[in-house]
Amino acid sequence: MRTAALASAFLLLAACPRRPVDFGKGGEPTSDADLLARLRAAELSVVSVKGEAKLKAETSRGSGTAGLFVAVKEPAFIHLQALDFFGRPLAQLVSDGSVFGLYDAQAGKYFKGPASAANLRRVLPVVIPPADLASLFLGRVPRVDGEPKVTFDAEKGRWRLEYARQTVEVEPPSYRAVSSHAAYDVELAGIEERGGVSFPSDATLSAGGSRMELHWKDVELNVTPEADLFEMTPPENVPVVEVDAQGYEVSH
Repeated sequence: MRTAALASAFLLLAACPRRPVDFGKGGEPTSDADLLARLRAAELSVVSVKGEAKLKAETSRGSGTAGLFVAVKEPAFIHLQALDFFGRPLAQLVSDGSVFGLYDAQAGKYFKGPASAANLRRVLPVVIPPADLASLFLGRVPRVDGEPKVTFDAEKGRWRLEYARQTVEVEPPSYRAVSSHAAYDVELAGIEERGGVSFPSDATLSAGGSRMELHWKDVELNVTPEADLFEMTPPENVPVVEVDAQGYEVSH
């Protein structure tokens, strides 16, 4: 009797219709190429961001939060200013994707050198290349090259893109990538329409036991940030330390 009851319950659950998927104005994609074209269009709709955010970091050495002022524009121009609870500057990072300058207020030093993942680790809890970091701030999930295997997950209402070294999930009707599993994991959420384009208000990045959560409090999209935000000029009377791509100090 119990087995029959369980079987009946299963059949009833299986018969329940799934929530219909909102494919957007264009309807369901007609092919893998159509899906990937919509994904690219969604990502390229935002080419610059500027605003305030909250950053929460968790590492094996502890956790903490900081306010951020952010300005990012294509292809990999980054300006990050971290502020403490009272709005005092903790650090300021500027990079053009090739080189970087970092003022560390706590150390009282200005670091400069190649814009590598190792050097960005001085201000971020997770190792990530600068171009990938810029993409994340622009609401994108960095993807590896290649043609993915595409399947649709009816339970999640998402497409699954399987590359050789990465798995990406794409969600309609925004057609933005909202999840990635590779060398580091990315989750994007809170996708809303802002000025005619979709944009995620939350991003989570995790790797190697460390985690970084970003929440936008106020953001402007596609408004070109002021050019002086990307100038790498050390503050007066602050020692300048040159570092190599691995993050080691360069002696002269």
